[in-house]
Amino acid sequence: MPELIDLKPQQVLELLETDNVLLVDVREMSEYSAKHIKGSLLLPMSVFDPEDFTAIKGVKVVLICALGKRSVAAGKQLLQAGETTLPLFNLEGGIKAWAEAGLPLILAPEDYSI
Repeated sequence: MPELIDLKPQQVLELLETDNVLLVDVREMSEYSAKHIKGSLLLPMSVFDPEDFTAIKGVKVVLICALGKRSVAAGKQLLQAGETTLPLFNLEGGIKAWAEAGLPLILAPEDYSI
């Protein structure tokens, strides 16, 4: 039975280097545009639908948000809906922890504004 497993930023980085991983960022567009992990897919909680995951096969999914709370909520939705048998992970501490660990982020230009 699938479960949501917390991973520290360094563990996520190692997983990215060794496995087939789909990073799913559940923050909103403005947050994602300001900074995000390279290669992550934006799927905001405001439009998050567990059914979107039914066609995804053969990857490990890492859910990402700002602090790790919305990504846990998204993971719980996926598990409760029974829409995935994929290995499911949560970036513990979110983008904040990723940045604090000194890991790379795609940043918006300084003059970026919405």
